[in-house]
Amino acid sequence: MIQAANIAQFLPSESAVLEIDLDAVRANYRIMTGIVGPDVGIAAVVKSDAYGLGLEPLARALYEAGCSAFFVANLDEALRLRAVCPGATIAAFHDEYVRFGRVYRIEDILPVINTQEEMDFHFRMAAGDPYLLNVDTGFSRLGLSGPELERFSQNGQFLLQPPKVLISHLACSDHSSNVMNEVQKQRFERARRSAHPSASSLIASAGAWLDKSFHFDMARIGSALFGLNNANIHPNPLYPVLRLKARVLALREVSAHEAVGYGATFRARRNSRIAIVGIGYAQGLPWACADKISVRFGSYLAPLVGRISMEYVTVDVTDIPVDFCAPGNWGEFLHDGFGVDDLAARIGVNAQEITMRLGLGCLKRYRQDSREDINLFIRKRQPSRSSVPDRYHSTDSHATQGGI
Repeated sequence: MIQAANIAQFLPSESAVLEIDLDAVRANYRIMTGIVGPDVGIAAVVKSDAYGLGLEPLARALYEAGCSAFFVANLDEALRLRAVCPGATIAAFHDEYVRFGRVYRIEDILPVINTQEEMDFHFRMAAGDPYLLNVDTGFSRLGLSGPELERFSQNGQFLLQPPKVLISHLACSDHSSNVMNEVQKQRFERARRSAHPSASSLIASAGAWLDKSFHFDMARIGSALFGLNNANIHPNPLYPVLRLKARVLALREVSAHEAVGYGATFRARRNSRIAIVGIGYAQGLPWACADKISVRFGSYLAPLVGRISMEYVTVDVTDIPVDFCAPGNWGEFLHDGFGVDDLAARIGVNAQEITMRLGLGCLKRYRQDSREDINLFIRKRQPSRSSVPDRYHSTDSHATQGGI
């Protein structure tokens, strides 16, 4: 019972903490602005709760840094964003525009039109309202096809009301030499001639590193703002945004040849000291991390051993001074020497998937001006409900469908 009581004191809700540096987010916005140049506007993509990192604090930080245009996943996120960035231009990648067209107009949200049905509805019921038009140039996801676009062009409807912004999405922008990039750019040029848009946007974060002919009028920047180097640019000019730490809950002595964890996949080669650390796949740490990463205690690195459990991992701290890894101390999983991109490469997953999972599972703390901002303290992301009436909300969640 004494041991259980001692462990319990180190089991608060913040046993796993994801720290988010808002100053770094602002700096990355300025860096990306410099990369695309003064003739290209930047719209921040903060869809899916800002990649899991918290829509309101991230958007507010970017808004204060001078960002005035945002893309979100759906109408619910657009209304949340409007509450914290009242003067911003906000576009929703995907939601039931035909059903909620009136709400878009009342709340000054720009719809991204993705289907022929939505285009028909807009010209019939919302003519005169600004809109963005998504066209498919080879991604084969959402967006009007070439024949659908040509139909509206031949009817002369784009001449009467062109889109405010024509957008598409490159499939291979993280590989600059891939011929698909040029194919999609040529198709996009044809779409521009058909739709007569006021402005055009083809690139997202990775596309910013392509030559200027891809940049057009606006870049939709998401992952780069959060420090993710999707295009694998070296040296990486982006500032790291995330740090992940978890608390040591207990230390355990393990004899040589004894097993640790599910499946007995790890056996101690010597008498060892094992730290039980309060993070697991419930907090978003990928299960694939087992036996592949190290945890930092002070200036020491210790290997994570055995399988990832739901709320715990086990770390071999035999060679770490006890003062650094005693119960209550923090072990760092993401830090200045090992970031999200490093973790993604180590275990073979997508960096954005990691941010989403950690953002959903961990307590989030925000830092700016080299301090923790208590006003931005968020315990866990809870399903949000805007203060607007329920009729403003779709009954279905589209949060994971917004990636135009």
